[in-house]
Amino acid sequence: MEMGLDDDPINDWAHQPIPEKLWHYTSVEGFQGIIASGNIYATDVRYLNDSEEFVHARKVANEVIEQTPEFGDFGFPLRDVLKSAINGVFASDFLDPNRAQIFVASFTDSADDLSQWRGYSHGTFGVSISFDLRMHRPTVESDSAVTFAPCIYDDDEKRNLIQFAIHQFVKESQAKWTETVKGFLNEIGKSKIKPDFSEILKITSAAFGDPEFKAQLNNRLNAARQRLHRLSGLLKHRAFHHEMEWRLVLPISPDKDKTDLVHPIRFRSTGASLIPYIEFPLGMISMAQGSGATPTPILPVNDLLLGPGASVDAANAALAFLESESIKIVPSRSDVPYRQARNQSICEGQQ
Repeated sequence: MEMGLDDDPINDWAHQPIPEKLWHYTSVEGFQGIIASGNIYATDVRYLNDSEEFVHARKVANEVIEQTPEFGDFGFPLRDVLKSAINGVFASDFLDPNRAQIFVASFTDSADDLSQWRGYSHGTFGVSISFDLRMHRPTVESDSAVTFAPCIYDDDEKRNLIQFAIHQFVKESQAKWTETVKGFLNEIGKSKIKPDFSEILKITSAAFGDPEFKAQLNNRLNAARQRLHRLSGLLKHRAFHHEMEWRLVLPISPDKDKTDLVHPIRFRSTGASLIPYIEFPLGMISMAQGSGATPTPILPVNDLLLGPGASVDAANAALAFLESESIKIVPSRSDVPYRQARNQSICEGQQ
């Protein structure tokens, strides 16, 4: 029986309450584009600043394998079984870096962080936009692969969640092995013949080759694959923990017809490369006003902070722009002390 939400720490993590305010650091140009279009860029995860981000989940999984004892009870080849399962999961299309395409839009719990001003807002002259995104997550009952949750930075937490994802497969494998070996040893004990390990391997291989049991293990492997699909886009190196990032993870199946997407893949230039992204709509459709009225999208912006390098004129211009878009927010300015860094560039992963 599959575990419910209360028994599944991956689901628990993925369904944490979304804060009323999640912030997105960007340049003034990005700010204008988001407000005017109602969309935010979700970037192909392989093109984010951390070049190892896409394979980070696999590296953590390899650490789990290395830290697992070689054998369990009755000679069960624990490490080899775990390694085989993880290899099978990461060979799937969604987790194969040569085939998978996962797009992420980044937000943060941190409204006024100097490192993010410098990294993502054009050298502290940009903005930090707050959104109320509590309605932008699939329901618990949904089987959608879309995930909106905080990133995971703690290495022990990552390993524990990966172990959980695969534990049912390993548990049932070990139970079958133990049951089979115990039965064999009971028979051998009656005849008082010393068992040979090659005989144990022979009977366990036959037990694991049973079609019904193979189908049962395949179901467990598929469940592990689904959990790791959800988890992999949230794992980040601990060096980025100060960013307190929340991610909207939007995977596209490798078999999906890319010419028939609701949100088509587009490309932007960074000067050195073309970056794939999709435009994700942030607006919620409001109720129509009056008979025959067309519902209008409401952008869930609930605060705006200008970077510590912004001028008074920039604040006045931002206020006028928001008013022109019917957004009734008075922007404020960061009070973070800073030294303007020279030769700052805009982070490739931001709009």
